[in-house]
Amino acid sequence: MKKYCLLLLITIALTNVAYAQRLVRGKVSDGTGASLPGANVYIKGTSLGTSTDAEGRFALQIPAEYNNAIIIVSLIGYKTQELTAGDQPLEIVLLEDTEVLEEIVVTGYSAEQREKVMGAVSTVQSAALNKLPVPTLDMALQGRAAGVVVTQNTGAPGEGVSVRVRGVGSINSGNYPLYVIDGIPTLDISAFSLQDVESLTILKDASAAALYGSRAANGVVVITTKTGRGSRPTVQINTQFGVQSPTRLIDMTNTADYVTLYNEAAANDNVGKTGIFLRPLITESMAQNFDDADHVDAIMRDAILQTHSFSIAGSEGKTSYALSASYFNQEGIIKSSDYERVTARINLESDVKEWLTAGVNFNLSKSTTNLIPSSGDGAGGNGGSVVRYAFFRTPAISVYDGAGDFVDRPALFQFLGDGYNPVGMLAYNNNKRINDRLFGKLYFKLNLMEGLSFVSNIGLDVSTQNQRRFDRNWGTLNRINNPNRLTVIDSDFQGLTFSNFATYEKSAGEHTLNFLLGTEAIKNQTYVFNATDNNFPDQENSLVYLGNGQGIKTNSEGRVGNALLSFFGKAGYEFKERYLVSATLRKDGSSRFGPDNRWGTFYAGSLGWRMEQENFLTDVSWLSKLFVRAGYGSIGNQEIADYAYVDKVGNTYYYPYGNAVAVGYAINQLGNSKVKWETSNQLNAGVDVEIANGAFAFSIDYFNKVTSDLLVNQPIASSAGTAAPAIINNGTVLNRGIELSVTHTKNIRDFNYTVTLNGATLYNEVLEVNPVIPGGAIGSDNITLVEKGYPIGSFYLYEMQGIFQDAADIFTHANQGSDIEPGDVKYKDQDGDGYITGKDRAHLGSPIPDFTAALNVSLAYKNWDMSMFFQGAYGQEIFSVLNRDIEGFYRPFNVTQRYFDNRWTGAGTSNQHPRASWDASGNNTRYSTRFLEDGSYTRLKNLQIGYKLPAGILERYGFSAVRIYVSGTNLLTFTKYQGMDPEMTVSDNALGQGDRAAGMDWGTYPSARSFNMGLNLTF
Repeated sequence: MKKYCLLLLITIALTNVAYAQRLVRGKVSDGTGASLPGANVYIKGTSLGTSTDAEGRFALQIPAEYNNAIIIVSLIGYKTQELTAGDQPLEIVLLEDTEVLEEIVVTGYSAEQREKVMGAVSTVQSAALNKLPVPTLDMALQGRAAGVVVTQNTGAPGEGVSVRVRGVGSINSGNYPLYVIDGIPTLDISAFSLQDVESLTILKDASAAALYGSRAANGVVVITTKTGRGSRPTVQINTQFGVQSPTRLIDMTNTADYVTLYNEAAANDNVGKTGIFLRPLITESMAQNFDDADHVDAIMRDAILQTHSFSIAGSEGKTSYALSASYFNQEGIIKSSDYERVTARINLESDVKEWLTAGVNFNLSKSTTNLIPSSGDGAGGNGGSVVRYAFFRTPAISVYDGAGDFVDRPALFQFLGDGYNPVGMLAYNNNKRINDRLFGKLYFKLNLMEGLSFVSNIGLDVSTQNQRRFDRNWGTLNRINNPNRLTVIDSDFQGLTFSNFATYEKSAGEHTLNFLLGTEAIKNQTYVFNATDNNFPDQENSLVYLGNGQGIKTNSEGRVGNALLSFFGKAGYEFKERYLVSATLRKDGSSRFGPDNRWGTFYAGSLGWRMEQENFLTDVSWLSKLFVRAGYGSIGNQEIADYAYVDKVGNTYYYPYGNAVAVGYAINQLGNSKVKWETSNQLNAGVDVEIANGAFAFSIDYFNKVTSDLLVNQPIASSAGTAAPAIINNGTVLNRGIELSVTHTKNIRDFNYTVTLNGATLYNEVLEVNPVIPGGAIGSDNITLVEKGYPIGSFYLYEMQGIFQDAADIFTHANQGSDIEPGDVKYKDQDGDGYITGKDRAHLGSPIPDFTAALNVSLAYKNWDMSMFFQGAYGQEIFSVLNRDIEGFYRPFNVTQRYFDNRWTGAGTSNQHPRASWDASGNNTRYSTRFLEDGSYTRLKNLQIGYKLPAGILERYGFSAVRIYVSGTNLLTFTKYQGMDPEMTVSDNALGQGDRAAGMDWGTYPSARSFNMGLNLTF
């Protein structure tokens, strides 16, 4: 009897347990009906859950106490669903989360909803970045965001890019923005493929960028790379081929016109001279043997451009992945120049536990650049622009002689000039740079409790660079590079970033609080080895190695490093999702400053009002968004050389002891123990408006940015010695402007279009600096001046008032010297003292645009699409150093056709170009507005037409999407500038002067026009 009672009790207990728990079964699939394995299915607010199997099915036991619980179903790349257990089995469909990137903006250590971003932020999506066939991300930014000015240093493949966010705030310290790739900061993004980028966000004001503190004064560009989505792997193949050619060339005189001009100048200079002082003329018999070469055309070529990429992305269970590889190759439109890059990327992320996510992001790249002299006159160490030499070379000189060898100095060089043969320079050019780089991070994310998470990033940036340059000895009487010389530079860079931060968000009724608190430590180290050898008896490449030369050998090495330790936090508050406020604080300690000034504190605050949520606007059906925002903050700049607070000692000094010369050590760079942070105080106010459910979108921002304690290399008197000047804090600069962005989108059945216009004004002024700082060096002189009341890099020149037409004109004008004759340039007497002296130089132009704009038009009809992208800059000036040389008659060089057609040949013939004369060049080539031109331009940067294959064809061959397109870049340029390219105005001469030497055209490598064809495959 006892046995039966016990059995009855057990049965009753088991029955109660069965009734206390409930088994829920179901299947999870995507929008196409495909099963989704690895989806998380769990009870909300608990750790009770399971995962779907290979067929997307699951079974979940629900205890009695959770009988009315909410079930959550989630999977990476899909929108999370919440539901109650109804009829079984459950059929759950997860939709792909395609709107995430549109709704969320990554602004620094965290992401924010776009509709609640209070700072000045611009976002560029991957589709826009990939329109242009450019090698680097920063080049693709041109014209994509208001207030962001992007110019390539030169048109040479592999050259650097200048990016300026909201003007020029620094004089010597870097004006380039900070780049943050998947949370890891860097200043160099040349090693990354455009095809790997998901989105790019530009933080332009202090309230948006203050979390990056000491490195955010010039803006922050946050880059997010692509990750895996969906259970099915997605494979993408993109390929593009193009042919490049010069956009335009300057018309130069032919041989007949050159001879005419030469003889005219000689005749002008022979007046009043006799005997040996007479300059001989070019006779007809001499001219009969002259060639009629076009040396600029001779250095150019049609060049191939190609880019290819492959990627595979998806997710498997709790792990998402994205793998990619790319190849980019660009031949230069000038011979012997090219750039090649290979990249590979891996992004992996896995939900190891419900509370732990781990992942890795790594990018590996290798690039090879064949460098040629692309700008400057050689003072910067690159040998001088080959374009410049091509313009100098007179057409009467042949490129090759009868034996096929290069013609260097002609026999009649006194008539035709002695400039180097530019084609020979390119043929013998041997300057190669190879870069290898590994960049990425290992990260962990802990979901500690509802609303609280912790992220730890370990970032790595390792690169090596090898550059070999051999200056071959050649030319008439071996005059060029004598003796020959080999230079080898090896450098290694290692950067380590360790960041840890926690975020917490809590909502209670109509109130929402969010916090971010973190630390970051960065350590960088650079090693450089430099060796030279010369006088190689055999110049074959296989024999040109260090140690084989017979001349003096030198070598040196050095190691420098810097570190940054930071603590930061941010707090935000929302009321009714209508009123928003946030505050940011960051404290940075940098090893680049002395112990007394090592730490800097940076902060920002912002306010936002979502007015469309107000009761008095809820009935306005056409108004989708009306967001008013404002912010103020203080952020910094630490971009100066390492150890600037101490004197630096070098051993490149020699002192005679008796009959011997001894090498000694001396200070070669002065230090300043009081140097401290450069600080930028920024105010921003903006309004965002959307009408008719986003059909019209409008944003306007006003900004006022004052940068103080500028980090500058203060000039010192030559009597102070040869040591480079110390870096000090000197000056204050204002950048002020208005930014506007307008977008209109319309769908009409099978036709849709989007038109986006952005523009920005900029006012730049130096508020304080003492003493003034010269820049724009040409020889021993300078043509720009940093002075209170004027923009950075303001051109400081004589003002040309025309051409003296006769003796009376000379007599009634201020005295310019005793040798002035009719046909010479007339200058304005600025101080009115009756004499033209150095005191009559004035600020007469700026290289900084007053206004920049871009227009992007996208059209689509059924399977066809077309896009047009225009970009322009207005109000800036360019000083043509090249024209000063070739129109200045200081040596027998070729001359522009415009000078030949418009020169002064008698009273009333010209008031623009002076008479032909070498003797008058001292007056006529003064640094003046004669060579200052309007640099404004509008350029059709890209035109693209594409076609997507119909769905029926795609299904037949297993493709998801196939698109074929043709495109053209730099197709049209509208400008008054007479040079080759209004964009290329950075000189190798002035690399150390930064924006103090912008807007100077030395005959710089121009940008190319290209015609391209491409194919995009997805399956």
